[in-house]
Amino acid sequence: MTKKERLISIVGRPNVGKSTFFNRVIGYRKAITEDTPGVTRDRNYGTFDMGGRNYLLVDTGGFSSSEEDGFSKLIMKQIEMSLEESDAVIFLLDGKEGLMPADRDIALALRKIHKPVFYAINKVDSKKREDALVDFFELGADKFYSVSAAHGLGIGDLLDDISTAIKDEEEGEAEATERTKITRIALVGKPNTGKSSVANCMLGSERMIVSDIPGTTRDSIDSGIIFEGRQLMLVDTAGLRRKGKIYEKVEEYSVSSAVRSIERADVVNLIIDAAEGPGHQEGSIAHLIISRGKGLCIVINKWDLVEGQFTPEKYREMIYERIPHASFAPVVFSSAKLGTGIEDILKMDLAVYEQLTTRIPTAQLNSAFADFIARHGISYQKGRQVKIFYASQAKALPPTFVLFSNHPRLVPDDYRRYLENSLRGYFGFMGAPIRLVLKRK
Repeated sequence: MTKKERLISIVGRPNVGKSTFFNRVIGYRKAITEDTPGVTRDRNYGTFDMGGRNYLLVDTGGFSSSEEDGFSKLIMKQIEMSLEESDAVIFLLDGKEGLMPADRDIALALRKIHKPVFYAINKVDSKKREDALVDFFELGADKFYSVSAAHGLGIGDLLDDISTAIKDEEEGEAEATERTKITRIALVGKPNTGKSSVANCMLGSERMIVSDIPGTTRDSIDSGIIFEGRQLMLVDTAGLRRKGKIYEKVEEYSVSSAVRSIERADVVNLIIDAAEGPGHQEGSIAHLIISRGKGLCIVINKWDLVEGQFTPEKYREMIYERIPHASFAPVVFSSAKLGTGIEDILKMDLAVYEQLTTRIPTAQLNSAFADFIARHGISYQKGRQVKIFYASQAKALPPTFVLFSNHPRLVPDDYRRYLENSLRGYFGFMGAPIRLVLKRK
């Protein structure tokens, strides 16, 4: 969170519409919204701009007195941490259900914090329903805001008052003319591989809920960190499952959320459970990351469980054997439980990002290609001699090269692979997918 961003938390009991409200304010569908109570478990962050100021909105898990699913204590801890960081709090109530005992408990808890609290009654989309809100005055608030997150009603007035109430100490400062480039790093993998634990070690705080129950993280959670003077945005995603194993609607959202997180990231860490090893699903996830043009780092988590059975070299060989299309990706060994190898992951992510953004001077590139072609030319294709005359780098992120040929469609796939491997051998591009585009001269 930059100094200019003010943090606003949304709290309330489960299923009052916090995620819908969150999505409405930040302007796009980021949080999972579903009618099942308790869908949001982690703190979900989203930024929005209003009146020239930046705000960070936090969608917390719902207050709950139930201990059945083992998450309630963890969720309460998350909410308490969020309230400590907040500059203002939106207490969301349900106008359709009316005042509930849990609402009274939350109101009592909020009186103990020294932050401005705004009472918003959601699902008020008609005059008749607005007239039925008298019971809420029992909570003792000075003002109530009638809103409908689903239809966008009344939210503007609420946000205006919040903006006025928050004293922005940096309002008089000029915006920085130069901003540090934020490198976006995602953590993906099958459920229960320890992604949230790795993220917690990176963050140095229990920002994510961590438990041994598979599928704890359902949304993608963005968190900013500074590492070695670099600004990073960390995305801890929901576990990716095979389509055949998606039983609930919420799980479908989670897979979609993980895919969107990959698309938003610069570098993606594929987290693999060391005891399980890489399988077909890890190969599919790696292919997804590469096809999206993202940097790839393979992280073997829970390394302490198998360290006596494998050497890093042998395990790395097994990874490349089972996921051959990811053989250009570095492999890092870590144990979130012991806190080992975590900095190595971030260092490798930054190294991969440098490779992703590498640009090769045209003269140097063509000199290298002349050497590649001299060592191994293209055989005749369909009775025609195929030549590559010239190469240029079109862009970085990912490194993309345009090759000009007399018969671009006749350049065989195995020769394209040869050129890609030669580029890697000559220039590196560790962890970076390479794009080769053939064009007619």
